Amino acid sequence: MTMDQTLGAPPKGVITDISPWDPVYSPERHDLYFRWGESALACIRLALLAADKEEPTSVLDFACGHGRVMRTLKAAFPDARLTACDIDRAGVDFCARTFGANAAYSSEDPNEIAIEDRFDLIWVGSMFTHLDSDRWVGFLRLLESLLAPRGMLVFTTAGRSIIEKMKLGKQSLGLRGDQAEELIAAFARDGFGYQEYARRPGWGLARASPAWVCSRLDKVPELRLVSYFERGWLNSQDVVSCVQRSAL
Repeated sequence: MTMDQTLGAPPKGVITDISPWDPVYSPERHDLYFRWGESALACIRLALLAADKEEPTSVLDFACGHGRVMRTLKAAFPDARLTACDIDRAGVDFCARTFGANAAYSSEDPNEIAIEDRFDLIWVGSMFTHLDSDRWVGFLRLLESLLAPRGMLVFTTAGRSIIEKMKLGKQSLGLRGDQAEELIAAFARDGFGYQEYARRPGWGLARASPAWVCSRLDKVPELRLVSYFERGWLNSQDVVSCVQRSAL
């Protein structure tokens, strides 16, 4: 039984409107698109249970894209105040129009992101799978600063299972062959590997072991690790949950 099967059916009332500019949506994989949101919700509910926390009244979907997960969060927590944040302004605007979320525009530099609200729950899906090592701590510090008292941060990473797929020639996602080999070698040596996309400076593929991720969390002592589920998000990405250290 997977994590997604442990916490019941997805909520009713999920809005099915799809942005025509959503880069992760494919008509051929329509059902899979919605399963990502359902799986994210299962991960969040399990993390809330592990921390003995009630349902959130304020939610930030950081790196929200065009609402692949937010649509499910809106259905699951209908009374919660939602905020959508992404570097893709069209995605943020779509989430604001479609899901009634507050709009917040992101930046590649965490020091340039200004959000006044504070949140019971912050969900960060996939963003850390694209960041080089130097930016992890800055974003973790930003996210911690956006938590309300006893707030929970849930984020995903790409770890050991995806490295194994890369070794089989899968999950390279736009890297050249030599880049994939270098990333795998760095992961074996350091527990972290990153290669930048040729057409998008500052953005690439990052693969991080649990030990390396925890070493980054050690640099943000205000966050306390609650749970770490390898392959938790749709049997693919690892799912990490934290709360403010003072909350436990």
